[in-house]
Amino acid sequence: MSRFPHDRDHPLLDPQSDRPLDILLLEDNEVDALVFEGTARRYSQPIHVRWTSTLKEFETALGERLPDIICADHLLPDGIATQALQVRNQVERDIPFLVITGAGEEDVAVDYMRLGASDYLSKRRLKEFGLVLDVLLRGYRNRALRHAAESESQRLNAELMALIRHTEEERDEEKRALSRDIHDQLGQELTALKLGMYMVQRGLNAEGGPDPTALSNKLDDLIALNTNVIQQVRNIARSLRPVVLDQVGLSAGIETLVRDFNHKGGTFCGLHMDPLPELNEAMRTDLFRIVQEALTNVQRHAEANLAYIRLFADDQALRLEIGDDGQGIPLQNEAEPAPMGIGVIGMRERVRNHGGEIRIQSTPGSGTAIEVTMPLGEAE
Repeated sequence: MSRFPHDRDHPLLDPQSDRPLDILLLEDNEVDALVFEGTARRYSQPIHVRWTSTLKEFETALGERLPDIICADHLLPDGIATQALQVRNQVERDIPFLVITGAGEEDVAVDYMRLGASDYLSKRRLKEFGLVLDVLLRGYRNRALRHAAESESQRLNAELMALIRHTEEERDEEKRALSRDIHDQLGQELTALKLGMYMVQRGLNAEGGPDPTALSNKLDDLIALNTNVIQQVRNIARSLRPVVLDQVGLSAGIETLVRDFNHKGGTFCGLHMDPLPELNEAMRTDLFRIVQEALTNVQRHAEANLAYIRLFADDQALRLEIGDDGQGIPLQNEAEPAPMGIGVIGMRERVRNHGGEIRIQSTPGSGTAIEVTMPLGEAE
């Protein structure tokens, strides 16, 4: 089992924390315990000492509340500190364990270190407790930072792999959908257009001369068919890239998304946008896609009555806020993100591409709020 504090102001992680370090002391000699406590209180951080004098008392105190640090005397009335160390190892190996040895017992310190003790201190040199604790806490904080970095790396790798799988699946689905559109719609329309032109050609070469009325009607049909083909090509192109951004810009593109969303019914989305500065193509596209993904999630999963979008900018950053009053969304599972969580991961990656930040707050039954901040330094 491995445990590191999550709150940054925890005294094990923050030397400036006002919270006291909780030290569980195992010492059978009351005078030595009082001397230790007096020495500990002179440390640069506040310290609270819980004193136990036997292994049984130690195990009871450990079960009541895990301490920040364990300090144990080598020789005890009902055993030795290696037994306390074994108990620590079973409960929580990352609790720093300091062995306190008496005169002539320094040679056992090496054995304790092999068993997993963090450090040792002779009672004759108890005044050096502060220095030893500095080293012990510095080592602990380095391990905690390394553990946090490894955990974050694993989380990001899991997100990346899930996003890659999802992107590949989406790309395959887009290819299948594009193939269906081209074959089932465009293919049939173009075939009909070809046959119609062939019939016009036959009509022009008919014996007795062409029938102007029939040819005119047929050409009208072919013009309508051609118009339909052009519209289908535009629809396919629009599905591959939001050309609305090139035509009317980001604000109008988002207005179109919201208008189409509201026309579908079920959830009403309010929209407020301030005039925006000039943005580069990549930022416009990513903001558009973030809004598009968020509205898709609301429509598919939120079961909300109301949603809102706010987009505004100051001198330093562009800010996007999206929220709803629905059932909330499940945040990602590091081992296997939920399908909807992939969309959230995609949003995060789009924001990171521009050096921005995204905050997602979601409580089951209380809706979801998304806040995006993108710096404007490289937006133009």
